[in-house]
Amino acid sequence: MKKNVEDSFSAFLTENADFTKVEGYPILTKEMISETVPVDIITFKEALKIPVSERKKYYVCTFSKDNSFKRIKRNPKMYIDFFKSFDGLIGFDYSIHSDMPPIVQKSQMYDNLALTYFYGNKGIKVIPNIRTGSNYISEEFFESIPKNSLVAVGTHGFIKSKTQKYEWYYFLKYIIEKIEPCGIIIYGTLRGKLFDEIKQTVPVYQYDSWMEKRNKDKKKVKNGN
Repeated sequence: MKKNVEDSFSAFLTENADFTKVEGYPILTKEMISETVPVDIITFKEALKIPVSERKKYYVCTFSKDNSFKRIKRNPKMYIDFFKSFDGLIGFDYSIHSDMPPIVQKSQMYDNLALTYFYGNKGIKVIPNIRTGSNYISEEFFESIPKNSLVAVGTHGFIKSKTQKYEWYYFLKYIIEKIEPCGIIIYGTLRGKLFDEIKQTVPVYQYDSWMEKRNKDKKKVKNGN
């Protein structure tokens, strides 16, 4: 009798996937990726509060602290029907920082791609999130994203200084060079003339972050609107 082997590495996440040659990142397929932009985007934490009848107008994202959505990684199968009740899903955004050891950065990139692949493989429309690590280890990540796809990035909280603006400018240019996206979803802000070239090169769709929405709501209340 064949003995069942425990799937301690969550291999089920990438069932039937093709992988990049060196790091073995799962390659998303064109069929998984949405061809239409979201009406609105909310975080996973916010999504938990949305009535079922109102869910189809939202894409769910994880552009928030890792603790607010780490439960998904512990039991991905539990959330299949939950994510199916929404219009779609922005690729995962477990944190990756350049001061992390390279092996940890690669592990986080793998997890983000594997979870995105898993839900895409279950028929949920996804928009790949481009979250990479240090430049010298990020090249292969882009092999996981089909060219001419709609992609997303989260800028909320990351563009506060002139230096950061230039870092994001070059990062977006690199995304355009490597993926040639048909559009870029921006969750957060992308202000300044520096980004005009980006916006003229590829369609850019900006969505307020949960904090920006909250601040706007507070202003409306304060102004009596």
